Amino acid sequence: MAVFPISWQDTGSGVFTLAAASLGYGLGPLAAQPARTGIRYALLAAVAALLVDIYLY
Repeated sequence: MAVFPISWQDTGSGVFTLAAASLGYGLGPLAAQPARTGIRYALLAAVAALLVDIYLY
């Protein structure tokens, strides 16, 4: 049993979430903030989506 059993579908979910969250944060509530802040939140959302996809589905 692998500790971190990742598949291509899980990776795709993480990448799609990163793209969607980057657009959402960049055009929405964090538009006036530095880009580093929006990317940091988008990366957190993508990692959360990846972990949910791996361990809960």
